[in-house]
Amino acid sequence: MTNIKSNQHPTTLTQILQQAEALYSFKVQKEIKNGLSGSWVFEGQADVSCILKISEYSKARAAHLNFETKWTANLAKNMTGIARPVLSSKNRLFETITTGDGKEYLLFLQEKVAGKLIDSESPAEFNLQLFENLGAVMGEMHQLTQHYPENQEDFSFAWNGPQIWRRNIPILDEAVSQREQGLIHQLASLPKETAVYGIVHFDIHPENFLVEETQITLIDFDACQFNWYAADIASTLFFIVQTAAGPQKKLAEEKRREFAEQFLIAYLKGYLEKKTIEPEWIRRLDLFMKYQMVDEYVAAQTYWQGDAADRQWYLQWFKGRLLDNLSYVEIDFDKVIYTVFSE
Repeated sequence: MTNIKSNQHPTTLTQILQQAEALYSFKVQKEIKNGLSGSWVFEGQADVSCILKISEYSKARAAHLNFETKWTANLAKNMTGIARPVLSSKNRLFETITTGDGKEYLLFLQEKVAGKLIDSESPAEFNLQLFENLGAVMGEMHQLTQHYPENQEDFSFAWNGPQIWRRNIPILDEAVSQREQGLIHQLASLPKETAVYGIVHFDIHPENFLVEETQITLIDFDACQFNWYAADIASTLFFIVQTAAGPQKKLAEEKRREFAEQFLIAYLKGYLEKKTIEPEWIRRLDLFMKYQMVDEYVAAQTYWQGDAADRQWYLQWFKGRLLDNLSYVEIDFDKVIYTVFSE
């Protein structure tokens, strides 16, 4: 992953920001630190407060940005809860520019979202009402996507396609790699009707949505892809459980299950206000989370920045679950389904 913050001369950044000002009337106020991302991110002002993302050009990245911004622009036109792309002076959803050294960059501007990141340690913020509201936003997003004219699968952006972030990262453990292949085979056999399969966010975790009072707004659609809507739900369930009851919390399995079921029941209550989901897809969340464990294994294998012994323990936790065909968290799905559909 290219890190343009460290690799580029300050003069290059100055030239990029000058072109951003010309194209968007964008004036920088501050840089936003962006973790492992290969982008510069700045907060600033155009006609409204905005966030500017800058990344090095590649044909693949430009294609995905076109796919992403057209979808999010359509969503933002039809619902609240989506960070809205800002058009350039050339009426484009993103721009490709060239600096004096001949290098190309992609510029993408979106409106700054009102609200704040939630405090997952605060019961006043991280609670059942939040989970229900999150379900409602995602249900509306999936319902609108189902009828989005360009919701026609392009393998380039599919869940197992060439643009998925870890597609070119080898899994170093052969047994885990073989287990992944088995999970892929199971997933590939699932039906893909438009009511159950389409474009999804697939990276909804507590750092990718902001909350203002009861309004949740989703941000950072970089990982959007064609996948099952249930996979998007499962990914969110996975990330929320990671936050409150992940393996590093060292909680008893019963405590982990209790939290996961409480989250899922509240979430589905909100989701079902906006979109239907059949019980069999709720049961399949377990399969999708098993595949998500492979994602987490690869992320820890590749990007872990902490203690080596902790990393090894963490990798072993996921490897053990995967090879023993254990769930990420043991949810009583019959109980969840009965609770949700009987109320």
